[in-house]
Amino acid sequence: MFSLKSSGSKIEAVIGPQTEIEGSVRTNEGIRIDGKIKGGVSAESTIIGSTGVVFGDVTSNKVVVGGKVKGNITASDTLELLRSGQILGDIKTSKLIIADGAIFEGNCQMIKSEGQVIELNPDSAMGSIEKKHLKVVGDKR
Repeated sequence: MFSLKSSGSKIEAVIGPQTEIEGSVRTNEGIRIDGKIKGGVSAESTIIGSTGVVFGDVTSNKVVVGGKVKGNITASDTLELLRSGQILGDIKTSKLIIADGAIFEGNCQMIKSEGQVIELNPDSAMGSIEKKHLKVVGDKR
């Protein structure tokens, strides 16, 4: 269910279900959180299990959320929100996977793999939609 085989990173630290940490956690490897962290998490990859809770920002290449996060998440590669997962905060990622039944409240910003934000010009997109709509509405056949 929680696999990081494709990213090539290994789990270096595990925060057990009965463990609570106050403060930031940083590692160059992967971390699995089944307990509670009140503070930020910075890792190569982060797995938040179904009993895991993070009150703070999460920054990783790959993030899998099966528990709860109240804070912002930056996942430069992939962010996966599982059915049991909840995110209350803004997210920034290049690839987003949300399972049916997951909870996400916040804003999402999609980025390119090089870290650039993907911009959409709403004026040009709306202009073409409105023109098509006007043709249909104005057609007197």
